[in-house]
Amino acid sequence: MSKQKAHYFHAIQILGDNCTGCTSCVRVCPTEAIRVRNRKAIIDPTRCIDCGNCVTVCHFHAIIPRSDSMKILEDYKYKVAILPAAYFGQFTEDVSYEVAKAAVLKIGFDEVAEEAVITEFMVKVIRQYIRNNRDKRPILSSNCPAVVRLIQVKYPSLLPSVFHQEAPMSILTRYLREIIEEEKGIKDEDLGIFLIAPCVAHVTAVHQPEGAHTHLQDGAFSVSMIYGKAREHIKELQNNPPKIDTYPKGLTWALSGVQAELVDCEDIRTLSVNGIENVMEILSRVEDHYLDQYDYIVLRSCTNGCVGGCLNVENPFVAMSRLKKMIKEGKPNEINLEGIDKLYNSGEFDVVPLAPRPIMELDKDIKSAIKKMKRINEFLTMLPGLNCGACGSPSCYALAEDIVQDRASLDDCVVLLKRHSKEEEDNY
Repeated sequence: MSKQKAHYFHAIQILGDNCTGCTSCVRVCPTEAIRVRNRKAIIDPTRCIDCGNCVTVCHFHAIIPRSDSMKILEDYKYKVAILPAAYFGQFTEDVSYEVAKAAVLKIGFDEVAEEAVITEFMVKVIRQYIRNNRDKRPILSSNCPAVVRLIQVKYPSLLPSVFHQEAPMSILTRYLREIIEEEKGIKDEDLGIFLIAPCVAHVTAVHQPEGAHTHLQDGAFSVSMIYGKAREHIKELQNNPPKIDTYPKGLTWALSGVQAELVDCEDIRTLSVNGIENVMEILSRVEDHYLDQYDYIVLRSCTNGCVGGCLNVENPFVAMSRLKKMIKEGKPNEINLEGIDKLYNSGEFDVVPLAPRPIMELDKDIKSAIKKMKRINEFLTMLPGLNCGACGSPSCYALAEDIVQDRASLDDCVVLLKRHSKEEEDNY
């Protein structure tokens, strides 16, 4: 088992001055990682999976995403940007695929690579993995970092079923390092490869990859940041259309359902799921062996897949429509994957086993833990069972747990306070 990290990196931060204590974030957190105490939100780093739900629902901009500053480009002589397929769905339809890609070269990068390049390679690898692991059914996709962390936190028994290879972005990064160093004579310390991330989970995965042997990327920038800077060069490029390779067929990877469709074949049955609530429901059913008829399940935490990431700028449905148009109208380019195949066959993309993520325990001493469990049940009988979240905990059970752990009190329950207040008035 891999050694657990004492510190967890998260691409989310709380601006305390902006927080009103509204508890919207508490209600949408899938792992109950957020509490509101003294009208301020607090995130438990061991439970947070960087799904970005809290960022999306916070209308006061108290919980915001964070990514690297573009100043770090100055630390490298040769800079490469890896674009996710979702990036191209952010632009209006008058901006061509070629122009959107070439614009990134104008903002400080020497080379631009696309996730789309390795779509076909990944389909082949996934199919091979499924056929080589007939004892595991269903196999769960691992390309969504938020889902991987969700399984580590809430469904650790399913970790052996997770697809056990490097993520597509990391595979492409490893390949690029070898090719660029060999063909351009660039030393590894002078080569900076950066992921343009559609969601906070991918930023976190760059800085603290799960199951990976090494940090392959040197940083991550949000799609919204790169989009904003790229927009400044669009008109110039539209007036002088660039000649640049594109891979429209590979753009399908950003769309919900398409990965499953590509992997699906005569001897492989697949299922595609998106949206964190739907993902949790499916994982619960997988735990209960209700979905063993599927060979491979693709799980995405964001609505419509990566186009729904909180670091994008366009509505996920509009972005999906634009990508489909690009895929339909684009001219496919031949891709030489011999170098990636060689690295794959040598075991370069194997990863260390994923380990469960340890979360809060009631007590290290078993006797004390049992006593605390009894106290939790006692408090539960006193609480209303509405799970309204108004107390700052996500549920009545979570509040009872927090009370036993001295992180809250019974007085935090607004419903009980109102009841007691009414009883006092009646008695008076």
